Amino acid sequence: MSHMLMLALAAGTSLAAGAVAQAETTPGPYVGLSLAYSVPADQDIDGVDTPFGRQPGGYMSSDPGAGVTFSAGWRFDNRIRVEVEYSYRRSDLDRGSAGGALRNAATTGHLRQSSIFLNGYYDFAKVEQGPARGISPYAGAGIGVTHMNWDNARTSNSDEVAWHDTSDDATAAQIMVGFAYELPQAPNIVLTAELRHTRLLESITFDGDILVNPRRGAFPISTDVTDKGRTDLLIGIRRQF
Repeated sequence: MSHMLMLALAAGTSLAAGAVAQAETTPGPYVGLSLAYSVPADQDIDGVDTPFGRQPGGYMSSDPGAGVTFSAGWRFDNRIRVEVEYSYRRSDLDRGSAGGALRNAATTGHLRQSSIFLNGYYDFAKVEQGPARGISPYAGAGIGVTHMNWDNARTSNSDEVAWHDTSDDATAAQIMVGFAYELPQAPNIVLTAELRHTRLLESITFDGDILVNPRRGAFPISTDVTDKGRTDLLIGIRRQF
């Protein structure tokens, strides 16, 4: 009797383990939503083209901001996931420096980024023991396009104001690492925590104007920018079907 009971327990344990492993690798679609805390790096201003010639560059800095990410994808049975993602980020501009007159000048306005990415992920095996039990690490990378906007950006001092309210598009790439936790009460609901870095792969140009005091004259400018990326912390939820 005891021998049969032990066999039954062993069989039940094996079936349960098999069911968990199958659940981890079952293929199917999913959708996701994440909220982001975003920290943009200072952007390099490579130079400013004016009617009077090219002027020296500088930088544009931003405060940490926030954003949201939506995704839809497919999970394969080999722990690989592929998804399409839309993300939006917004940060307040802080200070800017360019040309001869504007040096570390106060800046108002917003840095906005809207992106579409094609991402690939690998989900590692779920941790089975210890304090991290039930957590599944993952890593990924993506390629896409970012629409970046200096929204009503005004960099000014007592002598002049540089104003930009324009945008440009560029190819972008990102890398991600994170942890996923499948809720025991709802196996199709997964909570995620992720760290990612996103960067443009080419320079961009923002058109604007310079207003010079006291004669109140204005002239157009084109500001060439190299974006050095942003680092995001995301907390999200994923629904698997």
